Amino acid sequence: MWSKLEEAFEQAGLPYSRQGSYSDDGELPPSFFTFWNADTPEGGFYDNKAHSASWVWVVYFYTKNASIIYSKLDELITILKQKGFIVPDKGKDIASGEPDYFGRYVQIKYVEKYNS
Repeated sequence: MWSKLEEAFEQAGLPYSRQGSYSDDGELPPSFFTFWNADTPEGGFYDNKAHSASWVWVVYFYTKNASIIYSKLDELITILKQKGFIVPDKGKDIASGEPDYFGRYVQIKYVEKYNS
């Protein structure tokens, strides 16, 4: 499942990493994505076995360029939908913690069906 998310980030063409992985004294890229796996419940139970997992990710976009704060996340959302992700909204603003950066985030889901 991770490979589908990674492919979407690669296609969007910006750096990406796990949320919180940049050091406090490190230089941030001008625009980048971070992500966090918020939940992965299993479901589709029958015969006491799970037959799917719902991968829930929170994807953050940070940039110094205010003119792309909405359009770049929209571009990623389009890519994610093409790859089969469920994206229920267009995202929300978020404080970046860095004075020169703007931030947005969106929660996404991918339902992985097991082959059993």
